[in-house]
Amino acid sequence: MAAFVVTLWILGFLSFAGGVLPIISWVKIGRQYKKTPLNPYFPRVSIIVPCKGAGKKFKENIRAICNQNYKDYEVIFVTDSSSDPAYKAIQEAVGKDPRVKLVLSDRVEGCSGKVSALLKGVKIADDADVYVFADSDIRPHKEWIRHLVAPLNIEKIGATTGYRWYFAHSLRSLLLSSWNACTAASLFIDKFNFVWGGSTAIRKELFDRLDIKNKWKKSFSDDLVLSRIVKENGYSIQFVPESMVECYEEKNLYEIINWGTTQNVWTKWYYPKLWRISFLSAAVFKFLNILGIIVLIDGFAIPGLLMLSPVFLDIIKGWQQLVTFRELMLYPKERFGSAFAYAIISPIASFLLTYNLVASFFKREIEWKGNVYRFG
Repeated sequence: MAAFVVTLWILGFLSFAGGVLPIISWVKIGRQYKKTPLNPYFPRVSIIVPCKGAGKKFKENIRAICNQNYKDYEVIFVTDSSSDPAYKAIQEAVGKDPRVKLVLSDRVEGCSGKVSALLKGVKIADDADVYVFADSDIRPHKEWIRHLVAPLNIEKIGATTGYRWYFAHSLRSLLLSSWNACTAASLFIDKFNFVWGGSTAIRKELFDRLDIKNKWKKSFSDDLVLSRIVKENGYSIQFVPESMVECYEEKNLYEIINWGTTQNVWTKWYYPKLWRISFLSAAVFKFLNILGIIVLIDGFAIPGLLMLSPVFLDIIKGWQQLVTFRELMLYPKERFGSAFAYAIISPIASFLLTYNLVASFFKREIEWKGNVYRFG
């Protein structure tokens, strides 16, 4: 009996530590990541944007991508065909802007439609110094490109990345935003970070030297493959919080759950190290949370509360996440909404992320933008 009680106490303290460590990490991030003056690096930039379909916010996104406070850049939009709704919407949104090119993709067998579009954009952008890869559902601020490319004058930095941010406008979008903030946390850790294809930059010279173009031709994923190649060749990935960009979503709860699982399936196949660590830590600590309820009911109050403590500590972590991103990003602070709301929903987002990780363990097939991809 004594050994059993000791085990419960050990598990309780382990669970408590698992809840405290993320809070300490966010405090450390808040101190380390400070806005610094930009270096005088102004390469010729080609922004390559694959487009498929046109939602109600599409034109506003396109205009924001084209309206950058940066002198020497062009934007290459790539669609599958001229009959795609995106094609006409882009024409209407940009007019005769001389910096904009609108081209049709050449389908490449063996890779995804998005990768095919990126490859066509790379082919067109032959006079660029830096490639910027972006998604059509982002709405960046005017300083997005300036901040994203600035670190690339440092040789050891192979690529830079921003990330998406969902400004909450409903309870569902609040949950999505909190979930997204949880996944963004790994970008601050050099060992586990990655480039996000919606907002990433790489020097053309390095892109060519690492032969990323030919490696993309055999891949469904653009960003995770790019991340792996850059790191395998001894380069680092620089996360640039100032280049985080607004995304707008109106997913229902079912779509949010499926979307989260799909994100983790991509990670499992193309960045397995990060997925394994995320899966094991989430599974272990959520198991301890559930065990804490059982132990508490069985009369072991303090060990049970210690095992449950991460659920409540997630509230503090959620508040820290919002405060940190609000300080580092370049959007007006009032757009971030209530830190209290983020704090309250954070434990739910954490359980949802665990579900997504567990569900991704069993999935070998996903549907993404009308295409079905099978793995393994």
